[in-house]
Amino acid sequence: MFYFDYPKVKHSLGQTALQDPYPAWYMNTQGVIRGTNLLAYWLWGTLQLGEPIRPDALLGNSIFSIFANNFKRIPVDQNGEFYAKKSSIVKRMKADSSLESPIYDPFIAAMKRDPQLETIYEQAALYPDNEWEHPFSIMLQGQRDNSRLLEFKVTIYRLEGDAGFLSMYTPTRETLPDIEEQYKLLIEEYGDKAYVQLDDLSQDTVESSQLPSKFGTHYRAYYPTIFHDPLWYISGENKAHQLLVGNSVVGAHFFELFFAPQLREWMGPIQETSAPRAIKYFDVFTVTFLNEEHELHAEYEQTMKRLLHLQDFRNLLGVSRRLGIRLYIPDNTETPFYTCRVILPWPFSPQITLQFRSMVRIIHRNRLVHNDIRDYQVTLVPENYETDVALILLHLLSTSQEYHEDNPGFTTSFMQFLWLLIVIRTVKEGLTRGDEEKDTKWEPESAFGRIRDELAIEYGEHARDESGRIIAEFREIIETLDNKEIVDKEILLAMLYSLTSTMSFMNQLSEFLMVEIERYSALREFLS
Repeated sequence: MFYFDYPKVKHSLGQTALQDPYPAWYMNTQGVIRGTNLLAYWLWGTLQLGEPIRPDALLGNSIFSIFANNFKRIPVDQNGEFYAKKSSIVKRMKADSSLESPIYDPFIAAMKRDPQLETIYEQAALYPDNEWEHPFSIMLQGQRDNSRLLEFKVTIYRLEGDAGFLSMYTPTRETLPDIEEQYKLLIEEYGDKAYVQLDDLSQDTVESSQLPSKFGTHYRAYYPTIFHDPLWYISGENKAHQLLVGNSVVGAHFFELFFAPQLREWMGPIQETSAPRAIKYFDVFTVTFLNEEHELHAEYEQTMKRLLHLQDFRNLLGVSRRLGIRLYIPDNTETPFYTCRVILPWPFSPQITLQFRSMVRIIHRNRLVHNDIRDYQVTLVPENYETDVALILLHLLSTSQEYHEDNPGFTTSFMQFLWLLIVIRTVKEGLTRGDEEKDTKWEPESAFGRIRDELAIEYGEHARDESGRIIAEFREIIETLDNKEIVDKEILLAMLYSLTSTMSFMNQLSEFLMVEIERYSALREFLS
């Protein structure tokens, strides 16, 4: 029913993603690499330990040339989807007469040199389903056969504002030990500062002005947050986390939540790589509790017995301890730091994926007495504006139910459309407030109440025939948000439809939103 574009991430998170212990790069809209990390250099055979880093071995090069130079390492039988989807992109770019496209010629020539690859290229659809993700297998540099392959799930994100694309190579569980080992060796050899390599974009215009900035540490009040104690039992949570998960998790252990079957299903391959790292953090932060003289030793022993009843924890504990996982912990431990990505579904529609980065802040209880007994604040920070919208709408659900109770005439078409205008103005305000760092106190509920009062004056008792005016403003707002690359209008409409479908008193509005979705879908198909 819904069509979604490449998943998007904010500019502020694009560059930070390069710091992950996975091969990653971001590129401009033509596929020229503008930023990458040392694991990507290693993966594509352009860096051997001990050699000096040659930034231009990847930076400034077309990803399609990099692919073509490595075809011998990318077995066709295991990578049919990779070859087909990259062919689709190249064919579209070549067909666009407004682009100078010689940078794609090496890829096309390499595809046509092999009969099997030539067939894949010729048969590749221009617009394949889920073009932004595919499995990927590659031989180690210097390996002569494909008896042993590095395996990944590749996910491509679009940087908001059409600033380019971010491509992340998430290793499978079998490949994870190789990646963790190489990450550790690369950091030891070249250091943290050299791990991320960025191109000089001073020659670019639009793209240089939209470069991802370093990830900030400011959060908004409606971001989901939990607190856990020194043994990682969840001791507190905010309303946003309850709304997202659907119930309170206070009293549970962090890993009981992390390894819940439903969360495992939602996160997919990312959990395979995030879980060993999370366990490593737990091991590092609780290592002093192993001392029998420590006051938390007995509680630690009981906690481990509890956790070892979790099969996933038990299986991955050994994996975590065997791997040479290198953790990033800032010198100032009260500074929030990034630990892993979290993927969750929109509670009202599993078709809509919410993307977060888990940011942790260590809270010392008493530095003068104990430096190793501390609490932790874990905040899920949205990676894109669609996730921001989802959180705002979750908060507006309960407020809307109260609004319905306070307005007996809510079943009328006009009152439902007025509610829709309040909601969309609230969403717009939340997404366009400007400097987020100076505006961390903004809350959806209070904004909804203020905008409701403003509209009550704007649309008085004699405005009952102005539903058309409301619809026009609603359409104008979602078009503006879409045109400014803030949030895709079809995803926004899908969220609003899913939300109103849960409220029986919103029948007329749900029908309207479904018609809007169909209208935009028909327009998109016509234009394509």
